[in-house]
Amino acid sequence: MADSTPFLVINPHADDKRLGKKVDNILNIAKEVFGDFDYELTIKIGDGIPISKKAVKNGYKTLVAIGGDGSLNELVNVAAKTDIKVGMIPGGSANDSLKTHGISKDFRRAFEIIAEGYYERFPVGLFKGDTERYFIEMVNGAFIGQTAASLYDRFEWAHGELGYAYAAIRVAMSYKPLPTKVTIDNQIVREVNLSTFAVSLTDCISDFEMMPGNHPRRGDFAILLARDIKGMGLVKLILKAINGKHIPNEKVEILRGKHVVIESEEPHVWESEGEIPSRNATRIETQYIPDAVNLIIPKGWKYGLRKKERDKEKKKVLKKQAPYDY
Repeated sequence: MADSTPFLVINPHADDKRLGKKVDNILNIAKEVFGDFDYELTIKIGDGIPISKKAVKNGYKTLVAIGGDGSLNELVNVAAKTDIKVGMIPGGSANDSLKTHGISKDFRRAFEIIAEGYYERFPVGLFKGDTERYFIEMVNGAFIGQTAASLYDRFEWAHGELGYAYAAIRVAMSYKPLPTKVTIDNQIVREVNLSTFAVSLTDCISDFEMMPGNHPRRGDFAILLARDIKGMGLVKLILKAINGKHIPNEKVEILRGKHVVIESEEPHVWESEGEIPSRNATRIETQYIPDAVNLIIPKGWKYGLRKKERDKEKKKVLKKQAPYDY
C-alpha cells in the first residue's frame, strides 16, 4: 500500500440516509479518480473514530470523510496532532466545513481535490465538557445548543437552513436564559443571563453567518455572546444571522480569545459540528490549538470571504478556473 492510498469513511446515514443511496456511485467515482483505495461504512454516530484509528494503525496516511460535519469531526479527532491528512467529500445536509474550505458539492471534483494532494496545517479547538473533543468549526451552547439537540431529539426530519430555522423557532418559544459566568483568557469576564453562545474558528452555523468575516487564519477564536434575549427576540436574532445582520446589537457581543471558560449552576446543552458532546457539565472549557491538523483543500483557496463571495469562488473551484486550473 502506497502512503498516498486514501481510506474512505462513509456515513450512509448522512443527509437523512440519502447518502446511502449514492454509495455505489461514490465508489465508482473514487475508483476512477484514485485507482486504489479502501473504505468502510459507519453504522452509528461515533463509528468514524474507531474505524479511522484502525485505518491509521494499518498504515493509511490519508483519511477521507464522506458525510456531514459530524463525520468529518470524527476523523479530525483521530488526525489532530499527527501527520495524517484529512480530506472532505460532501454528504451531509449542512457541510459547513466544506464551505469554509472551498470543497465542491460535486463528488468527482471533490475527489480530484483529494487526489491533487495539496494540504495545509490548520488550528483546532479543544472542547472539555461531558467529554473532550477537537473541533475545526464551532462549538455552540445555550439556545443554539438546545436547537441543535432538538434536531436529534424532536425534529429529526428537519434538514438544511429551513429545517434549522424551524427548530430554532420552536425552541426559542420556551427557552429561558441561564445565569452564566464567561471568562476569556483570564481577563475578559462577563456574568450574564446567557441566551446563546458560540466559540468559533469559522463564520457559519448551518449556513447562518453568525461570525461575519471570521476564518481559521485569524489566530484565535471568535466568541459570540448574546444575553437577555428570549422568545421572538431569539427568532429575530437567528433570522438576521442568515446574512450576518444580527450585529450590531446592544445585547450581542463578538469577542476574541484563545481560552474560554463557561460556568453555570444549571448545565447548558452544547453542540459541535453536528454532534452533542455535552448536556450535563456546568463548567465548559475551550482551548485554541494552532497548527494541529492537516486538511486537504484546493490550492490557492482564499479565507476571509463573506458567504456570497465564497459561493462565487467555489464555482471557480468546480470549473477549474484560475487560480484552480493547475
